[in-house]
Amino acid sequence: MSDQYIPQDQTSSSPRERKVIDDEEFKRMMKAAEPSFMEKYGANLVTYILIAINVIVFFVEMLVSGFRTSISAQVLYEMGAMFAPAIASPLDWYRFVAPMFLHVDLMHLLFNMAALFSAGYLLERMLGRWNYLLLYFIAGISGNVMCYAVDMYTGEFVVSAGASTSVFGLFIAVALLGVLSKRNRGFLLQYSKGMLAVIGVNILYTLLSPGVSVFGHLGGALGGFVAMFMVPSKNLRVPTVARIVVSGIWVVLIGFVLASSLGYGLP
Repeated sequence: MSDQYIPQDQTSSSPRERKVIDDEEFKRMMKAAEPSFMEKYGANLVTYILIAINVIVFFVEMLVSGFRTSISAQVLYEMGAMFAPAIASPLDWYRFVAPMFLHVDLMHLLFNMAALFSAGYLLERMLGRWNYLLLYFIAGISGNVMCYAVDMYTGEFVVSAGASTSVFGLFIAVALLGVLSKRNRGFLLQYSKGMLAVIGVNILYTLLSPGVSVFGHLGGALGGFVAMFMVPSKNLRVPTVARIVVSGIWVVLIGFVLASSLGYGLP
């Protein structure tokens, strides 16, 4: 029996007929498919904000300096850089924080921001935003506190500034991830070994470069080490008791230095 050809009704519409999409609808579809701002940048939002603050502050420094990219000690001092003799009351304690966002020149800023991004990219994802931000400030404050304490002890006063106090703390924190992290320890251990080389290069640069605050970097590194045993990140293998003890010791030491700035410390 031969096959028969049955003509279709050309006027009937097929349920599978393709829908024609105009340009406006296509644009709406593409826009809806795009990831949101938080989906794109949320994992490193704090790092981007810190970099933006540093850049904006440096732009203000340039304005005050007459659009010079090399900032004078006077301008740095007026904007809150660390200068130990200037801290004489609680109103001056902002100098333990402000130096983290001030920079001496453009290369100083670019170097620190590149380091901040490279270390912060991983740390913010591993620790979470608020723990990462806490780490940044603990390291930075520790570095500036050590600068103050050493300058007051030696009587050699200099104006110092830079995010490197915090950055050195971030370097140490990355190096500790291979030991303290609960997950991806194999990868992080290899990554940490690479960070040790970066730390070594920066230590060499600190020791050989004139005008670099050695004790600021050292204090920031110690602050980063301590902070990893303080921040309450669920991704770190640190017992709660250890966090409480270390946090208590850090607060007492910082409090002692603050008290000494008011004349209440030990000789």
